[in-house]
Amino acid sequence: MKRLLVAALAAVMIGCGGSDPQQPASTPEPRDGVATSEPTATGDLNTCSGLIQDEGRACYSRELAAIVNGAGDPLAAVEGITQAAYADQGGFLLANCHGIMHTVAREYALRTGLKLDKLMDSLPRTNDPGCSAGYAHGLVTAVAPEIERAGPKVANRLCANSETRYQRYSCTHGFGHAFMRLNNEAIAPSLQMCEELGSDAAADCSQGIYHDYWFAVNGIDATKKPAKLVTDPRELCGAQPEEFVRVCWYRSFVETAKGTRMESGEQIDEACSGLEGLQRAACVTGASVIGPPDPVNQLAVCSGLEAESDVVACIRGTKVQNLMQYPDEMKTDLIKQCGEIFRGGLASACHRWLGKTLGVISDGKFRTTGCPELSTPQARRECVAGVKSMEGPLVTFS
Repeated sequence: MKRLLVAALAAVMIGCGGSDPQQPASTPEPRDGVATSEPTATGDLNTCSGLIQDEGRACYSRELAAIVNGAGDPLAAVEGITQAAYADQGGFLLANCHGIMHTVAREYALRTGLKLDKLMDSLPRTNDPGCSAGYAHGLVTAVAPEIERAGPKVANRLCANSETRYQRYSCTHGFGHAFMRLNNEAIAPSLQMCEELGSDAAADCSQGIYHDYWFAVNGIDATKKPAKLVTDPRELCGAQPEEFVRVCWYRSFVETAKGTRMESGEQIDEACSGLEGLQRAACVTGASVIGPPDPVNQLAVCSGLEAESDVVACIRGTKVQNLMQYPDEMKTDLIKQCGEIFRGGLASACHRWLGKTLGVISDGKFRTTGCPELSTPQARRECVAGVKSMEGPLVTFS
């Protein structure tokens, strides 16, 4: 099995959620009694090389905005930014690109007067979960006032035109962000808007809601702090409707990890101690998401949990999105680990879940490129069943 040795890979999935999200650029400090001016944007990402934390985010925010604003074709510019993020040896841009591009895209859309009827033509046509997905979500957020007038169900009509399953997920996720802006970051009425989309889309939509909630907690992307601020995931997710509990825990771990990584089953067990039933399962899945960047190593961590229900919940957090930019053989090698690491019902659950998520990132192609490579008829059937289920709600995905 080829190992994922690129250090920045740890940020591909986490970057989707923004574990190290963009912070507003700080006001320049006076020096010798004279206020310093903001550096002029040049569109050259080399000027940000080596910068991290607030300084790095401010620099990349400035330069990425200059690239998009100065481009004749903004989608080509976003594609170039994505390639630059994957090529960045330090990994900082990749880790933060999703959150930064939220703001870049929202401000670009407002500046250019993007309208709802042109939204789908403006969204990236890629499965990239980092820079491109962040850009897409920022565009959707910008047209929130028009969404309010059109009604929530406009999301179904527009997102149905997406070219791939992942792009449809990302589009629906973006509407969750927009619903939160329309409801002043209040979760309950935003979830009601998601529910109007129907059971197949509500969970995907709610990903954007809980994502935007944590943006608001941190004052990111022109959000306002919620009227009732809850920062303890146990309190927050314990109060959510049953159908959204998994999503709440998933995004809570992604958004609040702050560099923490679950390296063993014991760590996951400790993080979720005292919880039972659905809350326990959802917590375990969320904790799994901040495990090792290599999804094979994630599965090994899951095998360290004692209860079978915990192992199944842990498998749901496997970051198959980290393999999007890698050869198909690595995706097949991953699902083969189900039969090598687990036995019986656990192996079956693994084949089904990875079949589903690998189906999403391949837009169903994994059914013919990966499932036939499994060693037993049962494993192949389970994998195919997983791929077939990808049209339903994804719930724990990013």
